[in-house]
Amino acid sequence: METHHRCRAFKEFLETLSPSSLSALSRLVAPNIRFRDPIHDVRGIENVKRVYAGLFDIVDAPRFIVTHCACAEDVCFLRWHFTCRPRLLGKGHPWIVDAVTTLHFDAQGRVVEQFDYWDAGQYMYERFRVIGPVFRFFRKRRMRAG
Repeated sequence: METHHRCRAFKEFLETLSPSSLSALSRLVAPNIRFRDPIHDVRGIENVKRVYAGLFDIVDAPRFIVTHCACAEDVCFLRWHFTCRPRLLGKGHPWIVDAVTTLHFDAQGRVVEQFDYWDAGQYMYERFRVIGPVFRFFRKRRMRAG
């Protein structure tokens, strides 16, 4: 399977993610996949499924929209927009996260590494009442300095 088709298949998986669609991950990723984002660093398909399944435990209406896809050889980059309504933080107000995923494929066309890049400070920690003001202060300070 060529890289563009691999990218499209993973894009479709993200955009149709639901508890019942998690089984589709087995067709797309290698058994020993490594998944890393600002919160998780796990190996193995069952652990990756647990990360995705965990979304449905803590948020309502999780939705990925992939806006861009670029591929070369065995690597794809997906730019995506994620929206949800957290149940505990923010009292159901929508959260929006913009991020990039890097996918590395093996010779069989399965994802062996999925690295998601997004700013946990801005998109998550700033929303906590106790530490949020500290994160917002440093982000604003960094923006002024840059």
